[in-house]
Amino acid sequence: MITGCSSGFGLLSAVGAAREGFEVIATMRNLDKSGPLREALEAAEVKARIEKLDITCPDSIQSAADNFGPVDILVNNAGILIAGSFLDLTEAEMNRVFETNYFGIVRLTRQVAPHMIRRKSGRIINIASLAGLIGHPFNSAYAASKHALIGFSQSIRIELAPFGIDVVSVEPGYHKTEIIGVNANQSENFYNRSGPMFEWNRGFLRAMFEEIIPRAGQPQQVADLIVRILCCEKPNAHYRVGKDAAFAMTLRWFGLFPWLEKQITRKIRKYRRLENQRQAEKQNRRKREKEKYL
Repeated sequence: MITGCSSGFGLLSAVGAAREGFEVIATMRNLDKSGPLREALEAAEVKARIEKLDITCPDSIQSAADNFGPVDILVNNAGILIAGSFLDLTEAEMNRVFETNYFGIVRLTRQVAPHMIRRKSGRIINIASLAGLIGHPFNSAYAASKHALIGFSQSIRIELAPFGIDVVSVEPGYHKTEIIGVNANQSENFYNRSGPMFEWNRGFLRAMFEEIIPRAGQPQQVADLIVRILCCEKPNAHYRVGKDAAFAMTLRWFGLFPWLEKQITRKIRKYRRLENQRQAEKQNRRKREKEKYL
């Protein structure tokens, strides 16, 4: 069973797993968004069972546990990101991130694991993030939820090992998925001009579009890794994916992470300045246009 299959890692992993011969239950919160998955499965000439599952809803999780039957491998992939300074995130937004990225995953895993324990066999693959290891400015709730997920994975790995159950944490860097694209969310107060972080939010967002997203990896790389983890006899506890992840962890290993933090701050400050200039030019153009008609 794979969660969050309407796009990105989940969609590609579902297709890849089906291609390898697995009986796949591909789940998503909104079945109206199942079109891309159905098309990808048809193009690959494979089949998967597509089901509705909202991991933020306990009733939906219970229904899945009752109707899907015992699960041999669970891939907890569903997740959301809401960008904005920690000062701008509302409590409801922070709760929403944690309900999806952490508490929902814990609830679903608690439903699936007892069947694995009885069979003394199973595998749980949690899709975390590099952000859970090194933090993520202007995405603090996302980073904190992924940090919690990594800690959860490490903890239950030891608890479930005596029952023949593997627990794996996959920690990708930036990849070109919808979570940083069309499905990206900004906080309710992201553009609140009265807030102290307004200009910095804009600087961060422009840095994302100018610097980060163009260099992000292809999501197929992560999906291929997930499928390899499904197939291998004895997976590792952690997998970090992407050149940025390797670079960041190398700097951390050598004690150079403060240098990276300074570079990130410098980039955000640069794009904050550019955004301010752009806004000033835009206001001047409007003023000149208005003066023409006076």
